[in-house]
Amino acid sequence: MSYGLLNLGTQALTANRTALSVVGQNIANVNTDGYSRQRPEFASREGIAGVEIYDITRIADQFLSRQIWSDTSSYSNSEIYQAFANELDNLLASEATSISSAMDNYFGALQTAVDDPTSLPNRELFVAEADALVQRLNGMDANLERQNNNLNSRLESTTSQVNAIARNIAELNDKLRIATAAGSEVNELLDKRDAQLDQLAKFVNFTTVDDKNTGGVNVFVGKGEPLVMGKDANRLLTTVDPADASKLNVSLQIGNNVNNITDQISGGEIGGLLDYRDNMLDTARDQIGIITLAFADTMNQQHMKGMDLDGELGGPVFTDINSPTAMANRILSDGRNGSSLTSSSVHIDNTSELKASEYKLVFDGDNSFTLVRESDGKQWDADDFAAQASAEDVDGDKQIHFDAGSGEMTLRIDGFTLSMDPSGNAFTAGDQYVIRPARTAASDIDMVLQDPRDLALASPVKIEAGEGNQGTGVASVTVTDRASLEGALNGQRLDPPIKIEFSEVEVPTDPSDPASPTELQAVYRIYDVTDPNNPVEIDLSDAATPPIEPTPFVAGEPLSLPDYGYEVVIKNQPKAGDTFTLGYNEGGVSDNRNALAMSDLQFDKTTVDKASYQDRYGQLIERVGTQTAVAQINAQASKSVLDSNLNARSSISGVNLDEEATKLIQFQQAYSASAQLIRASQTIFDALISAV
Repeated sequence: MSYGLLNLGTQALTANRTALSVVGQNIANVNTDGYSRQRPEFASREGIAGVEIYDITRIADQFLSRQIWSDTSSYSNSEIYQAFANELDNLLASEATSISSAMDNYFGALQTAVDDPTSLPNRELFVAEADALVQRLNGMDANLERQNNNLNSRLESTTSQVNAIARNIAELNDKLRIATAAGSEVNELLDKRDAQLDQLAKFVNFTTVDDKNTGGVNVFVGKGEPLVMGKDANRLLTTVDPADASKLNVSLQIGNNVNNITDQISGGEIGGLLDYRDNMLDTARDQIGIITLAFADTMNQQHMKGMDLDGELGGPVFTDINSPTAMANRILSDGRNGSSLTSSSVHIDNTSELKASEYKLVFDGDNSFTLVRESDGKQWDADDFAAQASAEDVDGDKQIHFDAGSGEMTLRIDGFTLSMDPSGNAFTAGDQYVIRPARTAASDIDMVLQDPRDLALASPVKIEAGEGNQGTGVASVTVTDRASLEGALNGQRLDPPIKIEFSEVEVPTDPSDPASPTELQAVYRIYDVTDPNNPVEIDLSDAATPPIEPTPFVAGEPLSLPDYGYEVVIKNQPKAGDTFTLGYNEGGVSDNRNALAMSDLQFDKTTVDKASYQDRYGQLIERVGTQTAVAQINAQASKSVLDSNLNARSSISGVNLDEEATKLIQFQQAYSASAQLIRASQTIFDALISAV
């Protein structure tokens, strides 16, 4: 009996001493991050043989931990996204950097020039504001490029931190394998491993698979790509995009193989950086690009239809949007392509049709390809384009020409024409190209016009009413085509000068019934008055069918004239005998008609993809602001959910000092009682020895 009590006491003493150690470990680590509370598990030994601690349980909810990893990844994604989005929002909307405010100043200066087109100070102000707008566009692109560089630096930094964490997890997996094989306690190792997984979740979303045999965990990123497998850790790398040296991709190195997993990455800081680059940064640069292209092109075209202070036709204000360098830089070739390009270009045909997007062209064979508009995923293949006999015939949307001899391809889509010459060879399957019609436009734009006298604010063509006119007709002339106008100019005189003469003819009130009553209709004839004393009528009807017929007049509609590069509109009603004379606007330096036409472009709703310049920029600010607000809301919501789950895990796994103090007293008392069993056993044994 004494032996039984001694054995019971010894077992109880050992068990409660271990329990006290566990409680002490909990108390000691009350402030240790990532520590999970432990609990001794008691079990009765069979045959009244006492008690034992068969396990020390780590109090952890793995389902909750996985949820926390997912929530951490989501929060880090939203947080980094909103940080970059806030910076972009401030760049676009701030008075100091906004393109809209610079455009307001530009058009304000233009209006000042409209008010007094002969004033050199007014002209100098306009040139200065035009240059300031160019600098603002250049600066905006430089800021966005800087943000892209910062994003690349963050990608490099975060991938390095992921690799360090992956190595730590692999080392812990190995320690767990050894400890498990030796039958040692692994709770602290599991805590350290989960703490590393907590850190990993900040950078990238992942999934885990527990190894029941070793106690380790395998970690996968993307679509099942192995980051950690047992004691081995693979490496995340940042690699330069083969088609764009300014962009970094994320790749996974497994042995000697490097696989691009950029499109598979989600969550965490890395996922947030990639999402921001694809959905906001690149789109913003394209949007600013199409605004810049439309602005420079329409301003140049209108300015070149005017006349400067020296009586000469105007030149471009800004650089040509289709300069050879600009056209060549709009297409990027993948470094892995099987064919090389002798030449390639993207020519902007119609800025109003441009989309704020980049395009990916992938060849499936010689004349087979897929073209993808990245902004909305719209796809075309070769069969969607109408084949043309020559490259020159490609002048309409969704037209294409393949040169069978040289392999050269020309196609037109969304307001631009793509031309590619693969060195006399056919394109090979797998060849990829990135087309960016507008991405670099804000950095490419520059001032061409420097001398204020060269501002072409006047119209080179004027129309004057005859002194004896009796009707109410009011005439205006507008230059429509610079090239045709140049052909109609001979120095600083219109060739030929034109006189429009009105008359009246009787016509039936019912054209289908010649016998119906007649009425008078205004008609006009056009004369070449190179020799005022001998005007020569210009036949606007069928020249092969004499005599020359007069042309019916419709008030407010352009008159029928030969293609001289200008059009004439007469409002109200001229009377028979009224004349109007067209000539070069010699000495018309105070004329502001072309300046007004340039100013009116500010409100033209067709210049940039069915919007005005500033309307499109306002839409960009609104979209970025909305996305930024959504990112902020997502970050707050993710943080709230994460904090809730962290609190839940803390309530389960965290150390409660009051609870541990109670257990400490409980196990102390049990320990003391166990010692009493041993003492009682000793007393009984001594009594038995004395009795003998």
